[in-house]
Amino acid sequence: MSGGYRFLPHTADIRFEAWGGTREECLAQACRALVASFAEVPAAAPARPASVVLDGGGEQLLLAALDEVIYRLDVGGTVPREVDVRATPAGTALELSEVDSDAVRFTGAAPKAISLHGFSFARDEQGWRCSVTVDV
Repeated sequence: MSGGYRFLPHTADIRFEAWGGTREECLAQACRALVASFAEVPAAAPARPASVVLDGGGEQLLLAALDEVIYRLDVGGTVPREVDVRATPAGTALELSEVDSDAVRFTGAAPKAISLHGFSFARDEQGWRCSVTVDV
């Protein structure tokens, strides 16, 4: 199963599903969907690497990854152009290629938080899948 994401109808906020053959691919696709919900990041914009190791598992891990993207936008003024997730002995590493937000084209409202209503992250017969609602 290859990874991907799709947006779902929602009356006031943004809702998406993401999936991947592995837990890490699903996490990366969810982060990509979050970014795609509000911005287009130019391929030519200067970027710098960033990495953070996340603790936890299951839904807590997905929430931590998405919260990290929102935190970096709010506090650091950066948006990830590329996202990779890998398991390490210390936890789950979120590897980002970040671009300053003033070089980004905003296409929607910036995310405020992740809602826990309808939030899920689980393995199924095809791989890993998550459902997320983003408060904007």
